[in-house]
Amino acid sequence: MALGLNSRPSCFTHYFWWHATYTNIGRNCQVIGLAAICWAIWKLRDRACFEKKLIRSPVETICLACSFLKYWPGLQGGDDDTRLCIGADILQREALKHHPAQARLDLARIQGRNPDERC
Repeated sequence: MALGLNSRPSCFTHYFWWHATYTNIGRNCQVIGLAAICWAIWKLRDRACFEKKLIRSPVETICLACSFLKYWPGLQGGDDDTRLCIGADILQREALKHHPAQARLDLARIQGRNPDERC
């Protein structure tokens, strides 16, 4: 949605082809982005299975993946660190734009306040 495309990858090979065709994201950032999404899915799945916490929205997965993307750039060299942070911000803004109610709840939880309060 953020890129304005109506297709999405269905396997790892297609993922890398899709990025090469539709974006100008370097291979290193592609791998890190994929790792962040997979890790976010894994962590939320574990929390759902072992802590019995519901995954309320796909936005939760995207926001967790973005937090990894914002944390990991320090491990990268060159311009990749900046690209990852910018990409994470864009991705998170786009996800939150499509789910304003979820965004308000998540922001309140992150800020440690009651979600019914106004900012």
